[in-house]
Amino acid sequence: MDDEVRKSVSIKMKPSIIRKARVRAASSDKRLAEWLEEAIEEKTEREEKKVK
Repeated sequence: MDDEVRKSVSIKMKPSIIRKARVRAASSDKRLAEWLEEAIEEKTEREEKKVK
């Protein structure tokens, strides 16, 4: 990751999605927040490629 300061956010998500993300994060040996950041970045990059 980079040196950007992280901010706390509160979002509502389906409990089943949170459970899946926690399992994936743990299996990747990452914190949930770290795993979610990477997932959001990957999806953003995929969608940007579609637009071009």
